Amino acid sequence: MIELLKKLFAFFLLSFFLINIFGCSKKSNFEAYIERSERLLGKRIQSPTSLISAALPRHVVIDKKSSGTSIDLLDFFSLSPCELQLIIARQNSSLGKVALDSQKLINDLLFLDKAERCLDRLSPSDQVLREKIQKAISDKKSNLSTNIARATLGGPEYREMWSGSRSFGDLFFDSKGILALSYIRDKSESWLEGKYQVEDLELESNLSILRASPLAEYMKHILRNNYYLSRLTILIKEEYRKGGFCKDGALTEKGLILRSLVKTYFTEASSSEINIVTRGLSASLHEIQKLNQLLSNVLSNEYKEFFTDQLNSLVQSKKILREHSAALKPIIFSCPN
Repeated sequence: MIELLKKLFAFFLLSFFLINIFGCSKKSNFEAYIERSERLLGKRIQSPTSLISAALPRHVVIDKKSSGTSIDLLDFFSLSPCELQLIIARQNSSLGKVALDSQKLINDLLFLDKAERCLDRLSPSDQVLREKIQKAISDKKSNLSTNIARATLGGPEYREMWSGSRSFGDLFFDSKGILALSYIRDKSESWLEGKYQVEDLELESNLSILRASPLAEYMKHILRNNYYLSRLTILIKEEYRKGGFCKDGALTEKGLILRSLVKTYFTEASSSEINIVTRGLSASLHEIQKLNQLLSNVLSNEYKEFFTDQLNSLVQSKKILREHSAALKPIIFSCPN
């Protein structure tokens, strides 16, 4: 009977140990740091009601009607020596009329890329058609910024990047999403400079990468860090002023425990999850900001305000992290006499 009780006790002890190990493993270093600091201070930080930033506005691009240039059936057949005929046919097809903005942009770029050469092939008798093509070139150039913005910043992929929920590990860095943003920004710059070459598969492929980008998750983590760290900083400063961590130039028991928590959890969180999320968000916003500046004249004020809010959250995050580190400094290094 005694042997049976010993086995049962050992089983429960092992189960308790495993539950604690796996239970704790689900929490990040940041979460462990906050929870253990709360217990040490005997005060709980109230959970936030929401950690969602402002939603991407419905209208990212200023609504602007593009003027169209019609090319009738006779004009169309006159274009037979030109590649424009295939481009116009694709644009006027049933699929072309319901195409995504990214496909419409590609079609416009193909038109602009081929149109000048087509004009050179027209005979002197095609003066009316020449004028129509020149008008179409002028219209597409004047609307190019708007169409780029609609296909990229106003597209479904970009919207999903800001609103989707993507889980990622502590060491995840969205290099693919950042490279895709860099590609889109670089190509947009070239198109606006008059270099209209485009590979439709490359553009669509890079846009599709944005769907899987964890930018919204990055922002949620940044807001979480801002919320908890700013409040924990206040609690630590209050306790420090009361002499809870330092007394007569030496660390108290609380001070020793806090120092241990910082070394065990906060240092790890700073070098991994906080650092990677901050770098990921910073690199992404940097690329988007350059694209925003490129297309500034066609973007809505609502979108500009939204993006400014995201940048401010990132700036605030760095400030809060510095302030928290400053509050910990006398406890980590030495207590003043």
